[in-house]
Amino acid sequence: MHIETYKTDVKSTEDASFIVMLLKFIISDCIMKFDFENNENILRIETNREIKEMVYGVFTKQGFYCQKI
Repeated sequence: MHIETYKTDVKSTEDASFIVMLLKFIISDCIMKFDFENNENILRIETNREIKEMVYGVFTKQGFYCQKI
């Protein structure tokens, strides 16, 4: 497994929980966690496959921004 890291504009834990719920529905075989300790609001996803386009799709449909770093 490898870890994909995304910088996001998600500000609240409620929004983060909602995004993770949607992502887990689409990508059920991953481990996901938001990190709000810095100002970058990082989402880390542990995965075995390429998921970037699926992540971008969920964020875009919900009106949020994310960028893989």
